[in-house]
Amino acid sequence: MANNPTASSRAWRISVRVLAVFAIIYLCTWAGHYTTGDGGRKIAWAKAMFLPQDAIEGEPLENGAYSKYGIGHSLVAAPPLIAAYYIRKATGIHAEAALYTLIFVANGALFLALMAFYLAYFYPDRWVWATVFIAGLGTIWWPYTKLDFSEPLVLTAAFLGFVLMRFGRPVIGMLIAGFTLAIRLDSIVIVICLILWYIFQKPTVRAAVLAGLSLAPSLVLVAFANYVRYHSLVDRGYGGEGFTNPLLVGLYGNLFSAGKSVFLFSPPLLLGLAGWWKFMRSPETRRDAWLFLGIFVGQLLLFAKWWDWSSDDAWGVRFMIPGVMLMCIPIITLLDRSDRKVIASVVVAAGVLVQLLVVPVGGLDYLLLVHQQDFERQALFVGGRERIDFEDIRFDPRYSQLMGNWILLRQLLHLNPAQGRNHDARLIGTSLYDAIPPEAWANAARWDFIWNVRARPVTSGANPKVAPAPAH
Repeated sequence: MANNPTASSRAWRISVRVLAVFAIIYLCTWAGHYTTGDGGRKIAWAKAMFLPQDAIEGEPLENGAYSKYGIGHSLVAAPPLIAAYYIRKATGIHAEAALYTLIFVANGALFLALMAFYLAYFYPDRWVWATVFIAGLGTIWWPYTKLDFSEPLVLTAAFLGFVLMRFGRPVIGMLIAGFTLAIRLDSIVIVICLILWYIFQKPTVRAAVLAGLSLAPSLVLVAFANYVRYHSLVDRGYGGEGFTNPLLVGLYGNLFSAGKSVFLFSPPLLLGLAGWWKFMRSPETRRDAWLFLGIFVGQLLLFAKWWDWSSDDAWGVRFMIPGVMLMCIPIITLLDRSDRKVIASVVVAAGVLVQLLVVPVGGLDYLLLVHQQDFERQALFVGGRERIDFEDIRFDPRYSQLMGNWILLRQLLHLNPAQGRNHDARLIGTSLYDAIPPEAWANAARWDFIWNVRARPVTSGANPKVAPAPAH
């Protein structure tokens, strides 16, 4: 783990360039508005902690607390919210949503810069650039620079901690990685894998004690936050929710379902899995390969059992973002094989096309459409009509998010599908375009960029809300 000054200088140079390039790319597709009701609760708590009462009037309380979610996200959100409050007070300009959502643009670019820094120690620059472009534009990572969920923050913090530990700063690295527990307590899977990875390299009592002590500040913060909200050190925000889903259903849904498979939403993950063996065979990255695989498998098993294994409302399965992105890193081992370039190019192109279904039109608008109204489809064989619900979205390719966003994009491009025939619906089922009235598609379709911001609907679980658009 010793630092090589020449390699370190090269790694810094390429990581700064990657940071700049992707900051520009992600700013070009930045949405600049709130997207989730869950995010609204995290923001409300940040305001309650750091801003005067007039800044939080009307904010909702849930079971006596502003947010049941981890305090870490609210702490990260606090600086832009404070800045926006004083900007509004001084100038009258409402910049809250714009400044807040910049966190996720910066977070997206920062993770890719950290990936480049890590890979630059072991691989040529051109391979590093190719890998970060594949990961940054061909996977679920790009859409989540526009959505205010916690999982991307968890990944970047954990990977920053890993990089620091990997290159000689184990204490501060574990402190930073441990902070992910305050963002999402289920990041314990990532933290445990990091601790095991570190101890296997330094199997001493001192290393184990050091890792444990590094986690203490985050655990104290989590316990304190729970006590403030619920007068208990135990988290009571998820009462009634638990790991009750059949394991096989969750595994199938996450891996192979027609509407939520991680491979559908991040096709380059296939390349990462294909390159993992070679990545593991390299002496320099052998232990890292097992770490990345351990996180992926650990998250898969954990969330397959969660009652809401599909993590809705979300684009794809957001719970799996850390594991998916880490398992894309071994893609770099395939870039020296000319015989695989055609296959790799097809997979990468598919990944970019999937992201282009969501980046222009928004990741949650189709889901919100299903939430808000009772749309029906023809029931097959038994007659009658049935409501389109999230089981259809999860498992039926005709009603999946990919199909829904494709129709929204076609609506904006004035390339609407042709209406189907009732006879066809009775035989093969109702198409998604026919199940939802044309005026509903027209109202839901909009370009999702900051220059096109207006009041946009957002959701929290099954409860639709409306978030105000920022003035800019």
